[in-house]
Amino acid sequence: MKVIQNPTQYFFEQSNNPSDEYLDKINVFIGKLTNQKQCLLCKQDYNIKDRLPRILIHCGHTICTQCLGNFYRNRRVRCPLCLKLVKHLDSIERLPINHTIFTKMAEEINKKSRLHGGTDIIDPQQYLFTQFQQSAVQAQKIRQQQQNQYPQIDPDSGLEFCEFHNDRVKHFFCMKHKVTCCRVCSDMIHQKKDCIVVDLYEIEDVPAFLNEAYKLNQENNCQNQNIEFLPDDDNNFNDYDLDGELTQNESLKSL
Repeated sequence: MKVIQNPTQYFFEQSNNPSDEYLDKINVFIGKLTNQKQCLLCKQDYNIKDRLPRILIHCGHTICTQCLGNFYRNRRVRCPLCLKLVKHLDSIERLPINHTIFTKMAEEINKKSRLHGGTDIIDPQQYLFTQFQQSAVQAQKIRQQQQNQYPQIDPDSGLEFCEFHNDRVKHFFCMKHKVTCCRVCSDMIHQKKDCIVVDLYEIEDVPAFLNEAYKLNQENNCQNQNIEFLPDDDNNFNDYDLDGELTQNESLKSL
């Protein structure tokens, strides 16, 4: 009996071109799991333009791009079938395309093209790679626009997203520096001994807590500004001391 040490590696090592003996059985089995021709919502046929079959990564349901656009709000999309939520999504185009459905769709298009004497053939792998590149470029532009629009607010907690780590919420508060930060910034910047970091998710009334913390900080600043530093004759450094030091150095040089 063969023991699979790494299931992921085993999966990727499987043949992409199964034998004809199993191909029909595989297609029948997949056909029972998903509708390979039509979107489950709009009942329209998938195509290679605005109705590409895309997979919702948290649940695995496949829905066309056009329908998913209707559920996309604030970098989130909720599956209309099982209500699972995908967060921090730059655009619908960042969701992966269902390769099984797309490859079969491309084969049918190529078959019809050959029957009519056409020469334009769709290469599924090249097409999917091009789509991935375009979505990456678009996502980069969106991130740049978002950085210019910060701070953005997380609708669930009411806290700001980090300006350095766009997908992280600033739900930590440093009592020393009186600033909010995300987990990454907290680990990198606010780990000194005198830094007391509070997780705002554990605070019941966050606005009241922050207002009180900022108020105390302002009071401390005002007290520091009113402190008068009395002159200390022993510690004062004046021009006479400087002249004396220069004279002493000159005498040392002459030795």
